[in-house]
Amino acid sequence: MQRQKEKPIQRHAGKKCPVFSFFSGCGAFDLGFASAGFTIKLALDLDPLAVKTYNHNNRNKVCHVADLSVLNGHNIIEKYIQRSVGDMPRGVIGGAPCQTFSSGNVHFRKDDARHMLPRHYARILRALNLKYDLDFFLFENVKGIKSIRHRKEYCTIKRLFSRAGFRLFEGELDAADFGVAQHRRRVFIVGFNKTKYPDVEFRYPAAITTTTLTVGSKLKGLPEPLFFRRGVTSTDIPYHPNHWTMYPRSLKFTNGSLTANHKRGRSFHVLDWEKPSRTVAYGNREVHIHPNAHRRLSVYEAMLLQGFPDDYEILGTLSDQIRQVSDAIPPQIGEALGNAIYAALYSGNK
Repeated sequence: MQRQKEKPIQRHAGKKCPVFSFFSGCGAFDLGFASAGFTIKLALDLDPLAVKTYNHNNRNKVCHVADLSVLNGHNIIEKYIQRSVGDMPRGVIGGAPCQTFSSGNVHFRKDDARHMLPRHYARILRALNLKYDLDFFLFENVKGIKSIRHRKEYCTIKRLFSRAGFRLFEGELDAADFGVAQHRRRVFIVGFNKTKYPDVEFRYPAAITTTTLTVGSKLKGLPEPLFFRRGVTSTDIPYHPNHWTMYPRSLKFTNGSLTANHKRGRSFHVLDWEKPSRTVAYGNREVHIHPNAHRRLSVYEAMLLQGFPDDYEILGTLSDQIRQVSDAIPPQIGEALGNAIYAALYSGNK
C-alpha cells in the first residue's frame, strides 16, 4: 500500500493580508495560513534552530529569534517597519508554548516563565492594535488551559485579549478532522476588532473529512530509516534528510512484549496501522513506536503524521528535530482557520 501524498501547500500564496506570527516554531502553522491568502511578514520565536528551520524552508526569510517575554510592542513595530515597508499588517497569529498548561504536566509551577507567555501575547497585541488598528488575532493552546487548575488564568487571558480591542470566539478543533493522520485536539481563540467588525460573527471550520486518515496511509511503503550514530549528517541519510531515528536498544523491541497498539507507559505506545496516531508531542524518549513494534518512529515519519509537506526539512540534531516536530501545529489546521477568518472578514472585499 502506498502512502497518501500530502495535498500541496501553496507556500506564500496571496499578498492581500500581511500578518505577524508569534511563537512561530519551525513554520508548519504559518504554511497553512499562507495557503489561505495571508502573507507572513514577520515571524518571531525564541528557539534559534526553529527559526533556522523556518527560514530554510521559506524563501523570504521572515523569521527572527526573539524573546516575546521581554520585547514590547514598540520593539516589534520597529522590527516590522524595517522589514515590511508599506505593508499595513491586518492580524496576529500564534500559539504560546503549551507545556505549562498541558494535562500531562505533573510538575506544574506557577513561576514557570512559560505560564505568563499568553499574557505577554495579549500585551503586545494591544500595542500593535493601537498602532495598526488590526482586523483580527488568533491564539492556540492545549485543552488543558481550560482545566479547573488553569481556569482563573484562562479567564484572565481572555479578559486581556478583550481589553486589547477584540471580540472573542472560542473553539476546539481536532487535526484528524482536517486531513491529518493524528488526533490532536487544541483550543483556539479568534478575536475580531470590536470597532471595525462589531457585528461580524466567526464560525469555526467544520470537519472536512468523515473518514480519518490512518497511520498506514502515511507510513506504509516507506523504506527503513537510518539509525542514529555519531557523526551522521543530513546528507548521509537516504530517502529524506529527516528519515532517521534512535537505535532500538530496549529489550522490549526484541522480546515480544510490544504488540500492536500496546499502550502501557508513555514511552512504549505502539501505533496502529489502521487508526490515526495519538498526539505527536514527545518528551524524553517518548517517540511513538512504529506499528511493526521494532523501533521508534523516524523524525520524517512523525512529520508526515503532523501533516508537513513531503519536501519540508527540519534542521538540527536528532533531539532538536524531535522537539520541533512536537511543537508544530499541523498546516492543515492553519489552512482551515485561515480560510474561515478570510471568509468572515474579506470575502467580497478583496
